[in-house]
Amino acid sequence: MSIKINEENYLSLSQSEQQVIDFLNENEELLPELSITTIAARTYTSLATVSRAIRKCGFDGIAHLRYSLQQKNAPSNDETFIMNDVLAKAYRECSRTIDNISIPQILKIITYIKKSRRIFLYSRGYTALVADEFAHHLVCLGYNAFVMKDSVVMQRSGSILRPDDLVIIISVHNTTPELAESAAIANEIGAKVVTLCCEEGTNLEKYSEVTVIGYSESLGACTFNVSRVSLSIICHIIIEYLDKTA
Repeated sequence: MSIKINEENYLSLSQSEQQVIDFLNENEELLPELSITTIAARTYTSLATVSRAIRKCGFDGIAHLRYSLQQKNAPSNDETFIMNDVLAKAYRECSRTIDNISIPQILKIITYIKKSRRIFLYSRGYTALVADEFAHHLVCLGYNAFVMKDSVVMQRSGSILRPDDLVIIISVHNTTPELAESAAIANEIGAKVVTLCCEEGTNLEKYSEVTVIGYSESLGACTFNVSRVSLSIICHIIIEYLDKTA
């Protein structure tokens, strides 16, 4: 049985939700290969019903359920186990980032973007790739966006920044001193400063009007050993809203 549920909780489910749980328990061996769409089709229910039934049984979603099952039944070097581990990690990063987002914060950033003469995106290393994509979309939407990657240029940015500019700093853990220095310079000039980061309590926050915190996990032995998925999600949400309200 892949989903353990007591009788009282089971009876509290709708008939369709019970149907989903019964199907999952009867087909435990197939679960690693089943998508939520397939489960809905096989149980003659909707995607929302499948998702709701799984959540009511204490799982965050289908990825969490599959991962829990694989942890119990499969060796850690099993290919399906590894894939479910990857999917579960991606799901955690996405869901926790979205859960942590404050709508008023995002709307405030939107206002800054729309009112700014220029938008400077400050970022370093692999995270600058996120800034590059963000800037590309902003330019496509008609905004004057520029990416600042060079630490020396960042430190001298006071000569080009104006009070009607917006500085958006994108960083995983704020381990680059130049980012905080640049935020301080922008703050002193009077430019609006926004920080997108994956760690709370960095010194970037004291210079920022808005700080949005994402959730990031390690990528193991990769050279860029921290995931930047959450930062991409935050940027995507901003771009999507700008596009819909253009």
